[in-house]
Amino acid sequence: MCAERITRFMTVGMLLVIMYFVGANTTVALALLAFMAIMMMIWGAFDFCPSIWMMRKIFPRCYCECEKKETNNE
Repeated sequence: MCAERITRFMTVGMLLVIMYFVGANTTVALALLAFMAIMMMIWGAFDFCPSIWMMRKIFPRCYCECEKKETNNE
């Protein structure tokens, strides 16, 4: 598994937890949903996701930077 893929699975897991709390009719769901929305806005606006940054320190990247450089030089 690679960092980006694990992050996607974590996002899906978080959304499932939020759906559970919505079904249980708790206010925790709103707080978690707001947190997810803010993190996605940061990721979209600044192309920085703290969870991917953290996961890249533990797991390898899905896409190698060296492959991108080789294709750009051709």
